[in-house]
Amino acid sequence: MLGVIAGALVGGIRLLTSDDPEPPPAAPTAVPTPEAETPLAVAERFAAAWEAGDRSAMYALLDSRTRAALSLADFAAAYAGFRQEAAVTALAVSVEDEGAQRITFRVRLETSYFGVLEYATVAPFVSLEPGMPRIAWTPAVLHPELSAGTRIRGEVRRPSRGAIYDRNGEPLAITLDVRMIGLDRSRVFDAGSVTTAFVSFGFEEEEVEAAFASPLAQNQRVPLGIVPDSRVEEAARFVEAVPGAILWFEERRLHPLGPAAAHVVGYTREYTAEEIAARGDQLLWPGDRVGAVGIEAAMDGVLAGRPGARLEIVGGDETVVLFDREYTPGADVHTTLDAAVLRAAHEGLAGLPGAAVVIDPRTNAILAANSSPSFDPNAFELGNEVNLAEFTANEDDPLNDRATHGLYSAGSTFKLVTGAAGLAEGLFAPGDRLFCGATWDGLDPPRRNWEGAQGPLTIAEGLMRSCNPVFYEIALTLYEEAPGALSRMAATFGYGAPTGVEGLFEDSGLVPDAAWKQAARGEPWYPGDAVNLGIGQGDLLITPLQLANAYSAFLNEELRTPVIIEGVAAVTRHALDLEPAHLAHLRRGLELVTGPRGTAAWVFDAAGHDDFGGKSGTAEEAEGQAHVLFVAYSPRAAPAALAAVVFDVAEEGRPLAAPLARDLVLAALNGEDEDGEDETP
Repeated sequence: MLGVIAGALVGGIRLLTSDDPEPPPAAPTAVPTPEAETPLAVAERFAAAWEAGDRSAMYALLDSRTRAALSLADFAAAYAGFRQEAAVTALAVSVEDEGAQRITFRVRLETSYFGVLEYATVAPFVSLEPGMPRIAWTPAVLHPELSAGTRIRGEVRRPSRGAIYDRNGEPLAITLDVRMIGLDRSRVFDAGSVTTAFVSFGFEEEEVEAAFASPLAQNQRVPLGIVPDSRVEEAARFVEAVPGAILWFEERRLHPLGPAAAHVVGYTREYTAEEIAARGDQLLWPGDRVGAVGIEAAMDGVLAGRPGARLEIVGGDETVVLFDREYTPGADVHTTLDAAVLRAAHEGLAGLPGAAVVIDPRTNAILAANSSPSFDPNAFELGNEVNLAEFTANEDDPLNDRATHGLYSAGSTFKLVTGAAGLAEGLFAPGDRLFCGATWDGLDPPRRNWEGAQGPLTIAEGLMRSCNPVFYEIALTLYEEAPGALSRMAATFGYGAPTGVEGLFEDSGLVPDAAWKQAARGEPWYPGDAVNLGIGQGDLLITPLQLANAYSAFLNEELRTPVIIEGVAAVTRHALDLEPAHLAHLRRGLELVTGPRGTAAWVFDAAGHDDFGGKSGTAEEAEGQAHVLFVAYSPRAAPAALAAVVFDVAEEGRPLAAPLARDLVLAALNGEDEDGEDETP
């Protein structure tokens, strides 16, 4: 949006004032004159009056010929207009006597938008009467670049915030002029009846009461909400009938998907007074907004643009620029997100605490990153205090982005890493079978197997049945014969470090090892620590985004940064360096999980979805709470979509995690089919 400080100095002396002009100047102030004055004394009085804004006193010090040609009103308007156009906040004028009836004014202006301006201008004198020198005023006395026919012009350009789009061009955040409805409390005589009327219009009583309690001045409009196009006529009738109800247009940030994209897209907030002061930017004003979380925050420098300002003398042969700060418009951000997949994830999470991340493993593009429960980001844009209070008071913490900041044990999804470490260290081979008994007695006390004895299993079959004893055995062997190998393999998969995605903020998680435990707790790394890590338990902490990225790394044999901003390529961090036979064996294990003998057969094979791979997981937290995870991908030969789902509460999430992961993969694949594009490199 363009904001222009209007006004023009015409013919060097006349100002087109603003809509709220200054009152006409008073009659010339009588200036007592001694018998003999000097130009310096007159100039000092002129400078003092200039600083004080006493234009009548200044005018009285002009020579009679100048005053005959220039009215007091025009003279005063010239100085008032200059001050307005330059947005002057402080003025200092000093005087230097150069002799020969020439006096120099040294002017220092502090301005709202154009910094500090300093210049020197000459005041020529004439003595039409003996002992009475007076200023032969021209526009150049006001500023040396002014002359007859020129004027000063100030302009401030303020950018509109750029939009955020999904991969198909659907807006996820956009700035629009919207029709607002709200209150002018200075016109309200019966607050009770007005409150009742607004409640009947569709607002909550608490919202209306909060508007009445706003700290804004009584005659300032207090917004209550946006009027949709479908209710424009109804709203017009409403404000006509209800004293104090008003309609107006206002630029607002809107998030069309609402809660379905709240965490990943984010929202904006007003700068605080302290932030404005700290930045020292004269073009940053109270009420200006900045990205608070999500893409809105991470890409704020692109979306927000930069206000520009220009102060110049125009009307002559050439424009004279006194100040210029380049204006940068807010730019749009195009993402890899898919609005349809975001909606599907939001609906599938069903308000239960958890998260879902969907990735295209070919490009490592993020199609969705949802956290649940969610919130309406438009409440932040409107400053709806009632809704904001509900968000912060909710025990399920809807403002927490579990997809990028939620820290979970990986549970059995980590068994892929354990199997990879055992094979990579040469301690196990694809043909080896490890006994999956009802208990495992490799350590004291023995540990129970969650589903009972399964007999001898390969690592792939251990993944199929998610057999804890198989991976206990691998982890203990690694502890004894290749210390640290399991933690190093976890890091190879990207755990314990940010994924490096550009456009989001994220937590690092934690991969525990001997050095960490010694530093954090002053204790050695015990066999039990290694065994717990082998099944994704203990001190291991991962984010859902890391989980999705780790499985994408496995499918592509290299760890890459995820991508959420269109045009940003995934960066390869390192190869997984697993032998082809080992990769094939582990991949076969993930396919067996969704096959007829797998732990997720009921979701995939029995439901007719036989071209999937995946892995389930359930993890116990230190406080006894359990959560459930599932990773799914398809098609097996060339995976084009991968979904990682986490539900915080296992009892509620266990029957939902695998079906939701499956459905999100299908939604992503269906979206690709509808686009008719193949993004395979």
